[in-house]
Amino acid sequence: MGILVRDTQIDRDVRELAEQDGLTLQGAIGLAVRLELERRAERRKLVFEAAEKARARLAKFDLRDDGLSHKEFFDREYGDS
Repeated sequence: MGILVRDTQIDRDVRELAEQDGLTLQGAIGLAVRLELERRAERRKLVFEAAEKARARLAKFDLRDDGLSHKEFFDREYGDS
């Protein structure tokens, strides 16, 4: 399957990467795609770890169900009852 690149800047970038690394155009595209996929996977990992850390911190808080609806709760909090 062929890839047609009509954007001149992308074409230049791919050719520059291929020249710098001694790759074919196909190899340069493959390298760029692999590196981007790895970068995104690492970013997802960092976000997941941060979310887990936040969940662990939130789990330390005592949750109480006082039986109030949202309206009743906010009325009580803001003195509207």
